[in-house]
Amino acid sequence: MKFTAAVVTGLLATSASALFDKYQPWGKRDYSCINAYSGPTENSTIAAGTTVEIKFDRNSGRCDSYLDAYPASNYSLWLYNNPVSVMNGVNSDAEVRIRQNDIPSNASSVAFSLPTDLPEVDDDTVWYLRLSTSLNTAPQMPSLFNVLGPFRIVQ
Repeated sequence: MKFTAAVVTGLLATSASALFDKYQPWGKRDYSCINAYSGPTENSTIAAGTTVEIKFDRNSGRCDSYLDAYPASNYSLWLYNNPVSVMNGVNSDAEVRIRQNDIPSNASSVAFSLPTDLPEVDDDTVWYLRLSTSLNTAPQMPSLFNVLGPFRIVQ
């Protein structure tokens, strides 16, 4: 019985990152349509201040083809710590803007430096990087995204 209790306790202590589905919509009309094929790998450790490059395109094969007809707006890039699914969205312990609406819509890669002034968080091993854009001329203005992570950022 004690062994079972220890196993259950260990399972409950599993990081929230193992339970978080990074491909789920983060809001209404949010689609995981961007294919990010280069960038921080899962469970890697990266030093703050490091230059990171993400290579991406809109050809993920995970979305309806009708979305391909609409042009994307400029891309944004944000860091999220310990995101958790909640009703109608995602909450996180910290959000850090890397680039906002200034990555050209026709870009296929972006290089940036991880911030050195990150907020204090309870668990530095569950950072996620979200690349997103919106289709402003499409009905109901859907957003497209990809999330990389989880990874650890060390100061």
